[in-house]
This record gives sequence, structure tokens and C-alpha cells, in this order.
Amino acid sequence: MRNLVRIVRKMASSSSGPAVVSTTEEIRERMSKFDLRLRDANFTKPEGFVSASVLVPLFIRDGKVQVLLTVRSKHLRSHAGLVAFPGGHMDEDDQSVISTALREAEEETGLPAKDVDVIAVLPPSFVRPNKFVSLVVGIIPSDFEPKMNEAEVSKIFSLPLERFLRDDVVKKDMVIGESEYMIFFFHDMVDGEKIETWGFTASYCMLVGLALCTSDYKLEVQKGVYLDRHSAFLVKANENHFKSLKKVFQSKV
Repeated sequence: MRNLVRIVRKMASSSSGPAVVSTTEEIRERMSKFDLRLRDANFTKPEGFVSASVLVPLFIRDGKVQVLLTVRSKHLRSHAGLVAFPGGHMDEDDQSVISTALREAEEETGLPAKDVDVIAVLPPSFVRPNKFVSLVVGIIPSDFEPKMNEAEVSKIFSLPLERFLRDDVVKKDMVIGESEYMIFFFHDMVDGEKIETWGFTASYCMLVGLALCTSDYKLEVQKGVYLDRHSAFLVKANENHFKSLKKVFQSKV
């Protein structure tokens, strides 16, 4: 792997970006267009990979779409201390990627599964070293009060989704295998603490924000590859991207 082709830094105080929708009805309408449950798609788990599922929990506060995130406990064996969506490995008793995401979210944050309005299952992706991760988008109550499971997470917080479309992002171009990818980093102060959201979590916060964008803003997600609100999770484009990532990750397992 070759590191650091380009780094872009801008001060948060001068950041700007497009807006996203502001009602649950609009969120549901936008995301339903990308719901894999309504599409004919082929995303098969490679041999040797572990199935996992995360919940992308959205809610409205002060007229803005917020995303609920966690900081993983520093005592966990993998991805310790990183910002993440609620989620984890699929158990034998889980009936679907949705049940995995809801069970894990409840275990980590106290969010009752019955209070989650699941609106979409997005194309899956990969997380190092060998995780095959499904993404479930759900609308949760705006007055939800988290109950933190300290064995799994050290912090639960939320950020406006439009924050991930601002220009105060650090971008690192990395070559993995034969392809060049962009890794995104966002820095925020939350309750007086510096929080860094990057990698898988940052990318999907950006993509969900893009899908809910109110303008024709375009986002460069890979060298020379741009997406907009119409193409953020198009099945065909994601199948091609999935095949590319699958090849890279299989070579490292």
C-alpha cells in the first residue's frame, strides 16, 4: 500500500457545504430509492469473511438530520477507540442483516429495536481485515436518550449529516492493490472532546448525506469518480465498486 498522495486541510470556521432534506418523509422517500430489498442485486460474501451489520440511525433535531454515532471502547479487540455506527457481527440466531443491526444497536446504545423505522438496506462493503458489512438505515425517535454499554462503547453522540458534506475535510489518496481510493477524515469538538471520524464511517456518512442532498452537489469518492444524490447508491455502480473492493480485500485475507 502506498500512502498519502494528497492532503487537503481547511479550517472548520471557514467551511461550507450543501444542505440536506429536513423531514422524515423526505428521508424515507430518498432512501427508499436505494433499498436493496426492492432491487435485483448480487452482493455475495467472499469465502473467509465474517458477516457484520451496522445501523445508520437518523433523526431530526432543530430542523436538521442528525446521525447517531458511537466511539468504540478502547478495550475491544478490533477497531478500538474509533468512531463507528452501532453494529457488530452477525449471530447464528439473527434472521437477517436487519435483525443483526437492530440487536447490536440495542446492546450498545439501549435503542429498542421496536423504535427503529427501517427504511433501507444499502449495498454492503468491507472493513479490514475481513469484515463483510451490511448497512441498515433507520429513523429513530428524536427524543431518544442513549443508555451506553461501557463494555462496548465509550461515547454516544450525534452530528448533523450535512456536516459530512462540508469542505473542512482531510482527504488522503491511497493506492490499494491496483486501484486508488480516497480516505476521508473529519474533526469535531463534541462535549469539549476532539472527535475524529474517518474511513468506513466517514464515507457512509458522506454518501447518506449526499443521497439526502437538496442540490446537485457532486462528491468525488474515488480518483475521477463523482457521485450525486441520484447516484449515491445506484446498484450497478455499487456492484462494480463492490467487485473492485472484493478483489482487493480477498488478496489480503
